[in-house]
Amino acid sequence: MHKDNRGMRTPRRSGPFGVGAKLDKLVDHIGRQLESAAEIDRSGLSQSWSEEQAVLEAIPDYIFRIRRDGSVSVAGSGTSRFLAANESTPAKRSADAAAKSEGQLKKVQPRDIVSRLAEELARRSRQLVAKAEETGKVQAFDLQLNHSGRTTHYEVRATVFYRNEVLAVVRDVTARREAEAALAKVKEDLETKVQEQSSELNQLKEAFQNQVALLAEEEEVLKKSFGKVERLLEDTIGAITTIVQRKDPYTAGHQQRVSQLACAIGREMGLNSEQVRVIRIASLLHDLGKVFIPAEILAKPGKLSKVEFSMVKAHPDADYQILKTIDFSCAIADIVHQHHERLDGSGYPSGLKGDAIHLEAKIIAVADVVEAMVSSRPYRPAPGLDVALKEIEDGKGSLYDPDAVDACTKLFREGKFDFEAQEASNG
Repeated sequence: MHKDNRGMRTPRRSGPFGVGAKLDKLVDHIGRQLESAAEIDRSGLSQSWSEEQAVLEAIPDYIFRIRRDGSVSVAGSGTSRFLAANESTPAKRSADAAAKSEGQLKKVQPRDIVSRLAEELARRSRQLVAKAEETGKVQAFDLQLNHSGRTTHYEVRATVFYRNEVLAVVRDVTARREAEAALAKVKEDLETKVQEQSSELNQLKEAFQNQVALLAEEEEVLKKSFGKVERLLEDTIGAITTIVQRKDPYTAGHQQRVSQLACAIGREMGLNSEQVRVIRIASLLHDLGKVFIPAEILAKPGKLSKVEFSMVKAHPDADYQILKTIDFSCAIADIVHQHHERLDGSGYPSGLKGDAIHLEAKIIAVADVVEAMVSSRPYRPAPGLDVALKEIEDGKGSLYDPDAVDACTKLFREGKFDFEAQEASNG
């Protein structure tokens, strides 16, 4: 007998040609190879186990092995480290014993949470394993636990591991669920505020619509009132024209014709309807003051004396004194007062120049000169349209407004205006 390299006693073999010694050497060689392979296996298994433990420690999830009979263990801690089981399992252990096996699992989580998760999974084990094996699909569901007055949420995903056993990955999703709940609360609050604001907006809209309706009614009343005022104004102007006509029929016809031409000039210049309306009223009243001039002076065939001419030149002042007492809502009195003013200051009664004269007064001045020269007077025959147009063109820019002159000459030369046609249409 002798000891081999492993310290074991082996029978010494002998035979012809030293066969026993050769067998001893072969056995020793095989023994050394087996020992070397065993060391390699132990080292490999140890390294593999360490790697698995490192992976399990690194991931944020719990991994449970769940058997159909209700026993549950934590993967990576060894199946002997039992955490929960149903009532039929004789291997059920106390919670204190389970706590000892959890030191290497998730040190950041209290022991009772792991145990309570295991207990909850144990209660579901039979149904969970049966469903997983039946469908072959991952079973996903949520768990809720109350811990220290706070509800914690877990997401569970279980799949078949071995026969009658599933592997469940459990993740703490409390922060996510709380964030979702907070977002839902914010959304609900926003929707409530939107509804409240929508209600307020609807109330404001309704109030606004009511106000608009009231304003529309008031506007209709104002339109009717304004229409009455307009008709009253027309009647007043008509009455004044009748008074003037009784005093001097020529003057009344002159005012009407000047008004027609002045309005046409204003429209040709692109003035708005309100400006044209003002021109029409002022034109119809521009010689009102002549009712205070003796008729024999107005109809005198010969040249007027200085005194007589001064009386005629005073009629714009008389116009102004009458019209300024009437509220026309526009400068009718001033326009009428200025219709004999000229751009260079040579006009009367105030000797105004340029922009000091109302545009409406400048237009009436051009129409007044043209109408006077195309009409006959008791003291002279009508010079005619050509002479009238030459008069205003010669005074363009010095006596008369250039735009008004251009518009007036264009009306006549392009056949857009004719006194006889106007009288026929008004007749």
